[in-house]
Amino acid sequence: MRETRLSFTPAAAPQGGWRLMLAALGILALLPAGAHWLRAYGDVQALQARIAAAQPRRAAPVPLPPAVQREQEQQVKVVAEAVRQLNLPVPRLLKTLQAPPDIHVALLGVDLNGQPAQDGGDTARAAPQGPAGSLKIAAEAETARDMLNYLAFLSQQPLFRSVYLIKHEQAASDQPRPYRFQLEAQWRQ
Repeated sequence: MRETRLSFTPAAAPQGGWRLMLAALGILALLPAGAHWLRAYGDVQALQARIAAAQPRRAAPVPLPPAVQREQEQQVKVVAEAVRQLNLPVPRLLKTLQAPPDIHVALLGVDLNGQPAQDGGDTARAAPQGPAGSLKIAAEAETARDMLNYLAFLSQQPLFRSVYLIKHEQAASDQPRPYRFQLEAQWRQ
């Protein structure tokens, strides 16, 4: 028996010259369109350059005269102080100042207009921890122990960064609350 080869695919047609001619004509027909596209692209680039040149330029900021600069800095300080005063947590501070029942202290006055805390130079400006300031407290106590217990009580409160005894005096012993004292508390929010 003899081997037979069967091929079900038609044989490739020989490349004729008419197909190459058709491809060359298609390329020639596309050349004017490509030239038109290059011309339009150049026009768009030129228009974008003109638009960029026509944009208004930002003028360099003119330095202010020193007198005007100082005046503006003063205004900024005044506004910052007003904002600090408006942001005081007064109800929270007053609630924190209330002594527990076992400490016999009477508050005489509270000065909420203390200046911002200055921890030695510019460290308060270098690491701001939110609005903070000082609070001055005037109070009376029956005994020196009550005065010191109240000072310790305020020092343990998380609202205060530090509490200092500024001055104290002992009144005549015939008064019911002979110890008058003043505290300064550095608070934080």
